[in-house]
Amino acid sequence: MDGADVRAALLTLVVDLGLLLRRRGQAARALTLQLAFAGGGQWEKARRLAEPSAHEEDLRTLAYQLMDAAGLQRGRLTG
Repeated sequence: MDGADVRAALLTLVVDLGLLLRRRGQAARALTLQLAFAGGGQWEKARRLAEPSAHEEDLRTLAYQLMDAAGLQRGRLTG
């Protein structure tokens, strides 16, 4: 997956998560991003939100920060 595809997939997941949280009357306190690479390696990072939220903008910002923290340059993601 290239960078644009990864961000698009991440945005779709964040929107779905926000909808699910709001439907349940819940809010996220943190997000964990897990990446799987084509060579079999994995990467995981978690970060807390400043305050619990179910809003896509808050979740998207944190998800993109996590993705940027992965420092991917040429890694091939499989999931």
